[in-house]
Amino acid sequence: MNPEAYSNPQRQSIAGILLIFISSIYKLFRSFWAVVAYLLVSGPSRTTLIYIGLALLFIGFLALIYSYLYYRKFIFYIDYKREEFVLEKGIFSTENTAIPFDKIQQVYFKRSILQRIIKVYSLVIETAGSNLKEVEIKAVSEEDANKLSKILLKAKAEKTEETSLEEESEKTEENKEVFWTHKVGFLTLLKIGISTNYLRGLSLVFAFVMTIYNRVNTYFKDQVEDVEVYFDQFSGVLQSIGFLAILFVLLLLLSISITIIEVFIKYYGLTIQQNRDKMEVEMGLKTNTKVSLQPRRLQLMRIKTNPVQERLNLYEAQISLSSSENELRKNKIKIPGLGKEIVEKIKYFLYPESSKSSFSTTFRPDKLLLFRKISLAMLPVVIFLAFWYFLDFINLKLGAVLAIAGVYTIAALTLQILAFRARKLIITEEFLQKKTGFWNKTEETLELFKIQSISVKQPIWYRRKNLVNVVFHTAGGDLKFYAVNTGIIQYVNYVLYKAEVSSKHWM
Repeated sequence: MNPEAYSNPQRQSIAGILLIFISSIYKLFRSFWAVVAYLLVSGPSRTTLIYIGLALLFIGFLALIYSYLYYRKFIFYIDYKREEFVLEKGIFSTENTAIPFDKIQQVYFKRSILQRIIKVYSLVIETAGSNLKEVEIKAVSEEDANKLSKILLKAKAEKTEETSLEEESEKTEENKEVFWTHKVGFLTLLKIGISTNYLRGLSLVFAFVMTIYNRVNTYFKDQVEDVEVYFDQFSGVLQSIGFLAILFVLLLLLSISITIIEVFIKYYGLTIQQNRDKMEVEMGLKTNTKVSLQPRRLQLMRIKTNPVQERLNLYEAQISLSSSENELRKNKIKIPGLGKEIVEKIKYFLYPESSKSSFSTTFRPDKLLLFRKISLAMLPVVIFLAFWYFLDFINLKLGAVLAIAGVYTIAALTLQILAFRARKLIITEEFLQKKTGFWNKTEETLELFKIQSISVKQPIWYRRKNLVNVVFHTAGGDLKFYAVNTGIIQYVNYVLYKAEVSSKHWM
């Protein structure tokens, strides 16, 4: 590989002009589609239509000129003397970004549907230590994307004194042995969509309806008032139980459908491939993303499932990576649709020393936490009883009120007790693991040497029972455990010691 490659200013692929042009037109369409729709629906004259057409052509011409100028002004190169990647862009004002090699955290590829059609890639460079999260070059060829990625990652490795590891990797680069490959198929994605929480689907339906209503109400106010009068005439039908039941079922089916569609868009073609030193994850229909994961960048790993998904052998891995030394921003990669055996393979790759621990200590929260959770869970039933007793708009008999309150109380107590029993913190020689959840089960794991700091707090009401709240801070997020006995402090000191004496790189 040429050591001076990309030292001269480079432009994006010529297809980038088309990408910039279509992106600009799409942004304009999103902003002004309602105005155009109003002009067309209001019955414009032929002359007005001609003016509208000429205006659209003029806007398209301006967008084309802007796209060409933006393409010409967008250049990037590698300054080997200063040891940094440089990006310059801007038409009216020039923005110059210089990224030192040692601040590069990750280099990965993204492809939208349009980028796949015109055969270009987005090269994304994630950085650390500044407010800038990432730099993106949206139109480079596959060859340039791969070359530039290898050069930057090699420069990063050499700058952070990992040359020996990189050299060992380069020796096997020509003969990369793929240890295993896992692909998530159509049926698995369908199972994920059905078993995933689709309340978000309902919220998307509501948000979409409200957005359309606001737009229509702005430009078709008179027509909306006529529709409202029409519906007022049939208020009895709208209030019928049968209609509401049908409406609920339709919304539920719609929300499930939206969740399934969302899952397919985000995770279609999900493929995991592991070789000697990295694990590659590729997914996405609308935006195809390809990320290389290395154990050194892993900060926190979460494994999530629920009884339905567990029955279907479905688990979701959430991998939190370091993305900023100063602000500790969270950068998470979600990998759903994993079988238990694949989860174990991922764990073994990311945490190869997890089975070598010589001791394991488990901590559970005090029952004071359970009392607090139950107290909060009982607030709704107290408010309900107060409203029924003091106000008139809840017209229910005493028996019905007691039945509702009783069912809610039994359900709340059962869920809180089961969730409390599932909560525990495990400390081993090299790892920290937290398990929570009765229905939505979560297992969080992190290596001790990657813990940056630990907060130990003791509220006044904890002192009598010798309890504390502990928070473990990492570059990928925090791990919290509340109402635990003060006996954990000696293990907190042990964790701090392990983090202090370790010579391993935590990013």
